[in-house]
Amino acid sequence: MISGMGKETSEISDHIKLHVENEKTLSLKTHRISKSVEEHIKKAIELVLEKIASPSLLPAMYTIIKELAINACKANQKRVFFEESGFDMNNPAEYAKGVKSYKQLFSDEMSLDYGAKAKKKGYYCLINFSYNEEGIIVEVINNTPIAKQEEKAIRERLMKGMEYDDIAQFYMDNADNTEGAGLGLALILIMLKGEGVDPNHFRIILGEEETIARLEIPLSKNYTTKRQLQKN
Repeated sequence: MISGMGKETSEISDHIKLHVENEKTLSLKTHRISKSVEEHIKKAIELVLEKIASPSLLPAMYTIIKELAINACKANQKRVFFEESGFDMNNPAEYAKGVKSYKQLFSDEMSLDYGAKAKKKGYYCLINFSYNEEGIIVEVINNTPIAKQEEKAIRERLMKGMEYDDIAQFYMDNADNTEGAGLGLALILIMLKGEGVDPNHFRIILGEEETIARLEIPLSKNYTTKRQLQKN
């Protein structure tokens, strides 16, 4: 499907691009999640795993990356909704009203329309794969920042996920509070533990202009994390 020679960008459709460069990086860009996008996320992971790692990682990596991409696209669409509705995301009271209105009104059908609106405004979800024989780095980036009100909740959800090793037990203990990104982020950490990957290799980086969810999968004892490299 995609040649690994040199640099190539494939226009898969009007809302997804798959890019391979020098067999070391692969990027996928989209504005909404559809069946087609999900299929190409899976294909991208397969392309990477075929080169350097065991195909057994495919189910977990696919589930995790799809969850992160859904969260990224939803965050962009929510920002469009807030902008159209006149809610100030930086005002706690207005943010609470906006979230309530968003949850009441938003639907799967609306996501198609808001995906197009997000694209028109320049909002996107970018999935970057960097890989070599020592490890894989996946970054899911959306070019909108997380509202201040959400930062604390995200940290708490990640801490909650660190407490569990079993998905079934997590569901049982959180049956009344398993909604949205909170559930997804916790499950990501649990799934990584199940694959023998240190959950500390998953991070969410909150910037002023973008949000990055980064997953690193070491394939060698010599692997150095991106965080360690940045400190050097």
